[in-house]
Amino acid sequence: MSDSTGTSRPRRVARAFSLIEMLIALAITGTLLAAVLVSLNASFVAYQTTTEQASTHTIARLVIHRVQALVRNGREFGPMPSDVRDRFIASDEIQFLDDQDRVIEIRLDRANAKLTFTVDGGPAFAFLGGVSGPTTEAGDPVGAFLLEYENGRTLRRATFDLTVLGDDDINVELEGDHVQPLRLVGSTMPRRLAW
Repeated sequence: MSDSTGTSRPRRVARAFSLIEMLIALAITGTLLAAVLVSLNASFVAYQTTTEQASTHTIARLVIHRVQALVRNGREFGPMPSDVRDRFIASDEIQFLDDQDRVIEIRLDRANAKLTFTVDGGPAFAFLGGVSGPTTEAGDPVGAFLLEYENGRTLRRATFDLTVLGDDDINVELEGDHVQPLRLVGSTMPRRLAW
């Protein structure tokens, strides 16, 4: 091209990205986005798992504290040993009278994995779900409540041994789909014996 003076000017070449450069940029961007989304998903899963375990831990501790408070204020405990010389009895249930003379029964329902609570023989309601009791190495159940008696009829100490699982509906694929079980062991004695 020449201008009005007759000298030729170099032709202006339009600068733009070529198709190859655009494809490479898109591939890099896609890879970075995929990596960010995977890490974001992992953080959400970790948050969900941590929240579920913290919630399970809090609820389970509240329940075990409530059971201990009931036992501390209770009297006339059962089941009793069949022989007055036996000091210990292991059972999946404990019964007693509370301070209002109501019969309270707390039972581990192993078949439904629930800790149930009954007042005066009424309907049982789930105190806590996802609960299992201790077992031997062979897998045989051992009583979740260990009751220590003194002189055959006086409850000296009650020990609780329960394992609580978190929510079964949680789906934690990156973490192996496994929420750690929480083992709760507590021990208390009736106040009437302590005072």
